[in-house]
Amino acid sequence: MDKRIEANRNTRLRIIKATVRLLDTKRLSDISVSDIVEEAGVARASYYRNFASKEDVLMEAGRMIIDDFKESMQGFDCGCSSYEGVVKAFRYFLSYREPLLCFHRTGCTSIYEALFQAYVEEELCGVEADGTARYRASFYAGALFSVYVTWLEGGMKESPEEMARLFFSMASGVFGK
Repeated sequence: MDKRIEANRNTRLRIIKATVRLLDTKRLSDISVSDIVEEAGVARASYYRNFASKEDVLMEAGRMIIDDFKESMQGFDCGCSSYEGVVKAFRYFLSYREPLLCFHRTGCTSIYEALFQAYVEEELCGVEADGTARYRASFYAGALFSVYVTWLEGGMKESPEEMARLFFSMASGVFGK
């Protein structure tokens, strides 16, 4: 890989990680670009070369998390609509507990919910879905994410398998399974 591309990727990652660390102690509105570049150890110009706003940083973080989720779901024919897929989703949520809890505490959950919903809709409907299929997929994705957020807020005491059983028993009627 080109060294400049790799260096820029590392800079972007440092900025994202710094923003996430800062979100652990401050609200997004209280974090300045100066705070981020100082925490990341990068030049201010590097920040602006890569991101237009703090929200852009969070969107990129969300895309990275969702891309990782998509990769982890490879090989599941039914994606999140099968019991095994729901177990996998809850395991994934557990593995990203800290950053997702941090985003949730700062009121940024909707960014990740929208990305997750787009993934689930694509998996369940494909590109050429009719209105009814899209509504069902939207309902299912929203329900799964909502149960996840409730689990996150409750300290994730139940295992991913317990959560999948609970969720799948509630949502099984959505797709007639």
